[in-house]
Amino acid sequence: MISVSKSERWTISTDYIKEALLFLYLIIPFSSNVVKKILSVVGISEISIHVTIIPIIFLYICLCMFEGKLLVIDFWAIYFLVSLFFLLTYLFHPEYEYWYARSKYGVWDYVLRPDNGIFIYLFLRLINDPKVIIRTIKASAWPMYLWYGYCVLQALKQGYWVDYSNLGYEIHLSYNLALGYNLLIFTLPFLLGAFQEKKRSDILGSIIGIGMMLVGGSRGPFLDIAVFILIYLLIKVNKSKNKVFLSFSVVIGTFLIWVGYPVVLRGIAVVLEKLNLPSRFVTKVLMGGIMDDSGRSVIWSAAVGMIKRNPLGYGAMGSRHELAQYIYVAHPHQFFLEVLIDLGVIVGTLFLVWLSFYTIKLFIMKGQDEWKWVFLVFFARACQLLLSLTFWHSIALWGALAVGVCMTKAQEKGLKYVG
Repeated sequence: MISVSKSERWTISTDYIKEALLFLYLIIPFSSNVVKKILSVVGISEISIHVTIIPIIFLYICLCMFEGKLLVIDFWAIYFLVSLFFLLTYLFHPEYEYWYARSKYGVWDYVLRPDNGIFIYLFLRLINDPKVIIRTIKASAWPMYLWYGYCVLQALKQGYWVDYSNLGYEIHLSYNLALGYNLLIFTLPFLLGAFQEKKRSDILGSIIGIGMMLVGGSRGPFLDIAVFILIYLLIKVNKSKNKVFLSFSVVIGTFLIWVGYPVVLRGIAVVLEKLNLPSRFVTKVLMGGIMDDSGRSVIWSAAVGMIKRNPLGYGAMGSRHELAQYIYVAHPHQFFLEVLIDLGVIVGTLFLVWLSFYTIKLFIMKGQDEWKWVFLVFFARACQLLLSLTFWHSIALWGALAVGVCMTKAQEKGLKYVG
């Protein structure tokens, strides 16, 4: 009989808590809607999100008590600096109060509350193990697939998706901008597993995720998938002893895809049409409209105008008061523009240059292959920011930063994660 010391049992239990925290965090959209349905019976559905995050906060406090210290100090330093940045901005720009305090897209609801993107930094740093992170994301994907599948079915049933105009009015669309991007964080780990291990569960997870993107999502997520596949192949080629042969194969494969994809898409369109499942992505490609900007050029022009008028920057979420006339969420839908608006041209440019060099450094880092795959998942998802969303709310950007810190610390300690 193998005996296990009390300290080892304690370590095992805290590891489970760390995994549970990431799992519960990732399924918040699913669990909060379940809680909302339950609380609506007694008429208090508006507190559903707060009820949902209570177990997460409780588990983290328990973990800190078990460890005897506040965990992941670097996260709390970042959280403090972000909060301070918003506070200082508000002191200089009290006219931002409406944008900071508004529901859903305000500072608390959209940035600082524990269900927002910044908190994935905490949960990834807690786990600090690439295999466990990928495993936990895959586990959380199944309840999230149920939730997003339900959303797709509801939209198909009523014939449209609900969104809001720049004036806050409800509008009806044939697709959901957020759906595909939300699915990416769960689909990409499955796609990674399908490429590397070819497990049936990974192949199935990839098909389900991409299928829902085709039916209800926009075009952007497929560009992120293309980035993921391209960088994956480049990493594989760089590691291989047969670089010339593999490079030639990648070029030929890319050419064949470029030539043959219209035929494949027409086949997909026929199948979807027979199933009465329209796809905006397929329609746009076949009609030659894949590269239209869906009105982003107007928003981007306005953002460039803001930068020219005040190159020193507008502070945290500084675009909202002007871009609200073009889009309800009131951010530029472009990462570089938003950084330059918020931080100013000088500081913003320095940050973007550092971020670019740091990203390249992580991709070429030796001995951290398993971490590199996790970083690729979050990096490909973060490419969304080139066309949509805001970095303040992005689960992918904060996740990529956390993985980058984990990789750097592993390299400094001489730890190898080769796979």
